Amino acid sequence: MKNWRNPKILATIAVCLFALFVVHKLSRIDSHVREMARSNNPFVPSNIICETSINPDWDVKMSADLISFVNVITQQPFRWLSKGFQAYAFESQDGEFVIKFFQQKRLRDQPFKDHPIEYLFSKSFRERAEFIKNHRQEIFWSSKISFEEIPEETGILFVHLNRTDNLLHGVRIVDSQGQSYKIKPGNTTFLIQRKATYVLPTINELMKKGDVAGAKARLDQIFDLLITLAKKQIVDGDYALIRNNNIGFIKNRAIYIDTGHLFKQPNLKAKEQMDYEFKRRLRPLRDWLGIKYPELATYYDTRQSEILDQLAKEERGSQPEPTKPLETAACK
Repeated sequence: MKNWRNPKILATIAVCLFALFVVHKLSRIDSHVREMARSNNPFVPSNIICETSINPDWDVKMSADLISFVNVITQQPFRWLSKGFQAYAFESQDGEFVIKFFQQKRLRDQPFKDHPIEYLFSKSFRERAEFIKNHRQEIFWSSKISFEEIPEETGILFVHLNRTDNLLHGVRIVDSQGQSYKIKPGNTTFLIQRKATYVLPTINELMKKGDVAGAKARLDQIFDLLITLAKKQIVDGDYALIRNNNIGFIKNRAIYIDTGHLFKQPNLKAKEQMDYEFKRRLRPLRDWLGIKYPELATYYDTRQSEILDQLAKEERGSQPEPTKPLETAACK
């Protein structure tokens, strides 16, 4: 113990710690320089390569027919569509499907053994490592629920959340700069979803054509989607339903486009949830209709009242009849 109090030993320890700190700072500066030197191209193939350990929790059932279907539709090229916080999106040449590759930069584990200096000296690094872990949990659980429990409501045809070998054929993707890449999807995590159109442009287009009935039908499809999820006790954690274009339309229904924040909520009451949807998350849609299409706003209000009344009746009807007290001899 006395040796630890030796000034020379303490000085050596201090110098070593300072050197580690300097190395850490220099590595951070170097990382920032490399980031600044990168191309303006928003897509980098290395950002979709999955290095995360295989987790049985993310396994999904993949039938032979499903694998064959995926390998058929991915024979066509997929062209750049957009980049979100969670994924890069590419649209199939026929316009029917979207493949979303999760951004691994936001999902890769940051183990202590690989980043000891950062864990020791950077609180922000430790917080980010925890955020990455929780973020991956959220979007993978949500993707799995979307595929296994509500595929019709999300338009999801396939999810791939663990690396696989020799299961999927290569897919050709073209980035926003026109650069083509051949990707091995087994080395990535991704989902395939039906291509949907956004809510406001769709309603705008219908009203320009004078198709008021069609616009009303689209509104009903939105309500039906949210009612179905509420009855299945599935909730979306994203408040900005309309502003973030989280929902859209395929041929004959509304679907969830952004499936990164869906989760199960036991004992959810459909009437209470829909009341929240109307008052909060759908409110921007109602306000927009009120300004642009008062006729649709009136229809919206009527349907809101009808839906909430119907759900209230269903909840009352599901409650058991109160039991009558048993008569006792004294009562007789």
